[in-house]
Amino acid sequence: MRYAEVSVNSPIAQRQTFSYAIPANLDIEVGQAVWVPFGSKTLQGIVIKLSPFPSVEETKDIGGVIEAHPLLSPARVSLALWLSNRYLSPLFEAVALMLPPGFERQTLTFISSSSSAGSADLSSLSAESRQVLDQIRDQGRTSLKDLERRLGKRKAQALVTQLVNRGLLTRDYEPEPVKVAPKREPYLSLGITPAEAGKIAADLHRKHGNKQAVVLEMLTGPAGTIPWAVVREKAKCTRAVVDALVRKGLITLQYVAVQRDPLAGYPI
Repeated sequence: MRYAEVSVNSPIAQRQTFSYAIPANLDIEVGQAVWVPFGSKTLQGIVIKLSPFPSVEETKDIGGVIEAHPLLSPARVSLALWLSNRYLSPLFEAVALMLPPGFERQTLTFISSSSSAGSADLSSLSAESRQVLDQIRDQGRTSLKDLERRLGKRKAQALVTQLVNRGLLTRDYEPEPVKVAPKREPYLSLGITPAEAGKIAADLHRKHGNKQAVVLEMLTGPAGTIPWAVVREKAKCTRAVVDALVRKGLITLQYVAVQRDPLAGYPI
C-alpha cells in the first residue's frame, strides 16, 4: 500500500498535509490534483509527497483524480513548501499561487443508483428513503443540491448518507463549471470601401463632423481593424461618435476574444 501527503483546500488545514491511502486502481504522482474526503466533505487537494508509510495510524482513501497529469512539478511543490514555511502561510494558499486559473472551484456532488440497488431488499427502508431511491433511479444521475432544494439540506444529506452506506447509491464529484469567461474587447472596422470612406470623411470635414471623419480616416489605414480603445485615445472621441457611424452603416463594431496579460502596463 502506498500513501500520499496531501495539501487540502480548506482553511482548517493551515500548514499541514494529511495522509491518505492510494487505492490500487489509481496511479498518483507528486503535484497531482485529487479528490479527498475531509470531514463530512470531499475537497480538492494537491499531492505533496508519496510515502510507503502513513504519518497517522488510520487513513482514508483518496477519492479520485481531478487531472490525469500533475499540475505542479516537484520543483514547484518544493517552492510552495518553502513559501509556506518562510511566510507562515497556509500551505494550500502557497500551492494555489502556481495552479491554473479556475482550479479553486467548489465541489459539486452527484448521486446515482448503484448496480446492486435493483436486486437489494428494500423492506427495511423508510417510505421517504424508498421515495428518494425511486426518484434517483428515474432521473438517473442527480445533483445533491437538487435533492437539498426539494427535501431540505439536513434531510437530503442524511437520507443520501444512509442509502450510500447501504450500497444502494453512489456519490461522485466534479468541480463546478468555470465562471471565468474569455476577455472580449470591441474592435472597429470599415463597413464600406476605403475609397468611399475617404470621400465621406472629406464631406464630414466640410460639415464640421470632424470626429467622425477622423475615425473613418483611421480605419482606412493599413491596420484595417483597430481596437476601440486605440481609436478613442487617438481620435479623442466618445462612444457616441462610433455609435453614430455604426448606425449609418459606415463602420462595424465587433467584440473579439483577446489574451489576458496580467503584466500589461508593467515596464519589465
